[in-house]
Amino acid sequence: MPHPYVWEECLEALERTPRALQRLAELIPADRWEQRPSPDRYSPRELLYHLAEVEETFYGRYRLIAEQERPQLTVYDPHDALSEERFAEGSVQDGIERFTEARNRSLEYLRHLPEEARDRTGMHPEFGEWSIFQQVQLCVAHDLLHLGDILLRSR
Repeated sequence: MPHPYVWEECLEALERTPRALQRLAELIPADRWEQRPSPDRYSPRELLYHLAEVEETFYGRYRLIAEQERPQLTVYDPHDALSEERFAEGSVQDGIERFTEARNRSLEYLRHLPEEARDRTGMHPEFGEWSIFQQVQLCVAHDLLHLGDILLRSR
């Protein structure tokens, strides 16, 4: 079982991401949000929609693991969205709002999750046995990765 302090630190980190994205939207010139580093990588604007889609996927995993006995989880492939051009439309602000809404729903769910449920597991095709706590930790790392991406791509 994760230490309650670590759990709370993770949730606090997840709570900060929407504000960080909003601050970046205020600081980064509009034209920089559209530039892809290569055809097979997201632009900063597309990253916002990717973050929102991933958050929706993770929320589904939290619920599935909490509510079922060792459910089978699916793989999320970020390249599908690129090839399908799912994030071709939408503004920076709409992307932030979609992400913020999805993140708030996840945080509400996670804050009310019984402590013993944090260790419940599902079976992930790539990671094997995968707990809610591991999913939360991955989400923190995923946020940090893409906040860094947005900063680097905005120069």
